[in-house]
Amino acid sequence: MLKYLLLLICFLTLLNCQPTPLVSNESSRAQMVATEASVYFATFAEREDWEKLLSFYREDLIFEDVLLQLHLDSLWQFERFYNWPDTAFRKLYPEQKHLNIHNLVANDSVAVAQGVLNPFYYYGKRVDTDWGMNFTIWLYFDKGLKIYKQIDWFEYNPTVMQSVLDRYHKEGVDKIPDWLDLSR
Repeated sequence: MLKYLLLLICFLTLLNCQPTPLVSNESSRAQMVATEASVYFATFAEREDWEKLLSFYREDLIFEDVLLQLHLDSLWQFERFYNWPDTAFRKLYPEQKHLNIHNLVANDSVAVAQGVLNPFYYYGKRVDTDWGMNFTIWLYFDKGLKIYKQIDWFEYNPTVMQSVLDRYHKEGVDKIPDWLDLSR
């Protein structure tokens, strides 16, 4: 009987013990960043809720598009560049995702996604995978899980890349493209 009583006491003691977390604060913060990045990319893939996409960012966003040689330093400039409300963009069909994420990695402050754009129409012309359409996007998160910096690496078609090279040779790397209106 004493043996059963001791066994019962041990069992009850074990039930009252708090488990030691297997995940540290850093890895749980990394999970939060990964989750926020996943929601961001799901919103991006739907390409329907412009205000929701903008809500992920801070007003003092730093944005770089490496291949376009573009550096922007505010959310309003980013809005002009991405410009979702522009009706020139159209999916092939309403339910289509604009992009697919193949890899997403995150730590406690940065998420990096690699994926591919799906075909779409731009000014009535079909933009397709003849030239690739792969991308890598780096998102830097602050303590409040807002994006304060984004670096895009998009595989642009040869015509776009030629215009970047022409602009670079004529006007230098710091010249904003003529098609991007950054006036207030």
